[in-house]
Amino acid sequence: MLNNILRKIIGVAVVAGGAAVATAGARYAGSKRINAAQRLGEALLDISRLDEASRYTESESEAALAACAAYLINVAHQAASGITGPPAIDAMGFERKIKSERSDATVTVITTAHEPEARWQFDVDAPGIARISGSRRLKSSRFTGPKVHMQTPDTISIRFDNGYFASIESDLEFSGNLLAVPLKPSTQVFGSASLSDNRGNVGRMKIDPNGEVTGTVTRGSEIAGRFEGTLGEGVTFRQYNA
Repeated sequence: MLNNILRKIIGVAVVAGGAAVATAGARYAGSKRINAAQRLGEALLDISRLDEASRYTESESEAALAACAAYLINVAHQAASGITGPPAIDAMGFERKIKSERSDATVTVITTAHEPEARWQFDVDAPGIARISGSRRLKSSRFTGPKVHMQTPDTISIRFDNGYFASIESDLEFSGNLLAVPLKPSTQVFGSASLSDNRGNVGRMKIDPNGEVTGTVTRGSEIAGRFEGTLGEGVTFRQYNA
């Protein structure tokens, strides 16, 4: 999972630690289907990346935007982890509320469509940090040998209490192994995401199927920082000093 933001003495780094190291939840057989809204809500409540992002919003907004991107990838990975078949979907219009056991954060997930693709609207209230709103779509699912593939585009808006605002649109896909494969993650996330904020930063992040992450955050014509690394070994956002 993408669990750490690390500031270094030389430069500043935002680190998203190994998604390949562990997976959230157990493997599920077809007879025990994961509820998509419940899993998404639980993933959205992991707001530690946003707590750390809030420390950068005033003076290092490019690092704050990168930390918001780490939050999105973490949500995508945790929401997909352990899914080995089509997930269970709530009735249309059903409102699912979940409260964090570790903080005062709460999330509401509403199922808004089933066909031709499942859709959800969600809101997260993290008192003292931020409010998050957005939507998720489950565009398709297919089986290829021992793997299931699903596309889950997300749109997320994050408004921090001090006025900093970030928007992220992703086009991510995940694959899950139906069979355990030694030394390989059971869930892989790949695709791309577009980032922007109200401080003039814009960015693009790409995650390859092999876990390699690339991308930049720019402000005007200048590159403010670059994403490097892999999901398995850690992803770093390296700021460029002016």
